[in-house]
Amino acid sequence: MFNLASFISNQTDHDFSRGYVFYVAFEDNPYINTGEKGRYLVRSSSLPASQMGVTEANWQGNVYKLGTTNEYSDFTIDFNVDIEDDIRRDFLKWNDVIHEVRDNMHGSPLQYMWTVTLEHLSHTTGEPIMTYKLHMAFPTNIGEMTLDYSAKEIAQFSVTFAYQWHTYE
Repeated sequence: MFNLASFISNQTDHDFSRGYVFYVAFEDNPYINTGEKGRYLVRSSSLPASQMGVTEANWQGNVYKLGTTNEYSDFTIDFNVDIEDDIRRDFLKWNDVIHEVRDNMHGSPLQYMWTVTLEHLSHTTGEPIMTYKLHMAFPTNIGEMTLDYSAKEIAQFSVTFAYQWHTYE
């Protein structure tokens, strides 16, 4: 039987993770030269989603649903723009490796697919509580950056990534 007092006491005895304590890193990526500074320019992101594909099998008049393969959604990271605009420049250079428009050359996937690491951190210790590695990731959209004389906010832009699969620790 449900007991409200018990429910409330169980909720107050536990702490919960915070969504504002995280890092994003671009491991060994030669195009993101902002290094450690780049981690602090991330404004927001989301942890990756995956959806299990489903197929149906008929057997003796019954329909059974069976899992097939994971499907991974694109994900977006929002960045604050640093004073030198280095972070945006880095993503534009990365994008040029995928398709250089001046000479219409395309890079090979081994040149432009890199690992992106998302770490959800403990707000009390700063240690990772969950780490996602998004393998063979690359930018598919480098978003607009609004410039406005009347704005007082920090300039921002978004980058959307595709990736092949993710692992977690």
